[in-house]
Amino acid sequence: MHLQDARINNQQKEFFEIPFWFQPNDHMFNLRADRFEQLAAEETSDWHKYLTFLANLCRAQQILFDRHNNQQALTLPQTDHEERPLSTLLITSHSPLINHLFNELFTLLEQQLSPTAIQVWRELRQLEQQELIQLCVKAFNQQINLAQQDYTVWINAVLQIIYTLAAKKLAKEQIKPIANIGYCPCCGTDAVGSVIIGRGNLEGLRYLQCGICNSRWHSIRAHCSFCDSSHNLTIQNIEHTSEAALAGAEAECCPNCQSYRKRYRLAKQQYADPIADDLASLALDIMLSEEQWRRGGANPFLIMT
Repeated sequence: MHLQDARINNQQKEFFEIPFWFQPNDHMFNLRADRFEQLAAEETSDWHKYLTFLANLCRAQQILFDRHNNQQALTLPQTDHEERPLSTLLITSHSPLINHLFNELFTLLEQQLSPTAIQVWRELRQLEQQELIQLCVKAFNQQINLAQQDYTVWINAVLQIIYTLAAKKLAKEQIKPIANIGYCPCCGTDAVGSVIIGRGNLEGLRYLQCGICNSRWHSIRAHCSFCDSSHNLTIQNIEHTSEAALAGAEAECCPNCQSYRKRYRLAKQQYADPIADDLASLALDIMLSEEQWRRGGANPFLIMT
């Protein structure tokens, strides 16, 4: 009788267990490209050109991800058991691979680049390997200065590839919650936003998304993803809009820290992507900035000046 009760309890625990962490999807760069294309088609301003460009960039990222996935060229550096599994050691210990990824990405995109973009690439490719690696570390730590802003999109595109490849090598047992709930438990990057699951056993749960390694991790919806406060949190959105990104986009606003992070309801927009939909819903950011809310979340393709 006791054995049977124990078995039932174990089965119930497994059934109701909430997965903390999800690896990136093997096809996620193509899925993101699909979303960028959809959002670009619905954009009536010149911004659609940038969204279309990013769709092409994501296609190139998928090609390189597939090319290097499961290859032995990428090894995970050893870290202290209390540290996050992926740090800047991943960059500094894979200098030749990162340099190679830059060359490959340029080759894939060269025919689509403007003269200005080609000039930026020429500057990047003229850097010594160690200079390029130092620039990657600065970008990872969000320490790029104003004079280096033109490099940001390209560097982050390469960082996404290598960190996503690394995240695919991790086991879920290696990923533990960290004190700063809004930061990725894999690589420590500030979450770009979150999704609210729209169906299945996880319906209604919030998963934050990393903009670099593309991991997702669970975070309780009732708590601010910045300061962890659970008091007087509000949700703001743009009502009565027919635009795809804005229809599913919301902002979680915390009066305790005056910050907000955007989230996307998959029940309203099934294919919403926190990186793509963020860039297509900047009208929400403008509205919130006018109300003195402080934006949170690091989008690797949003250049802040």
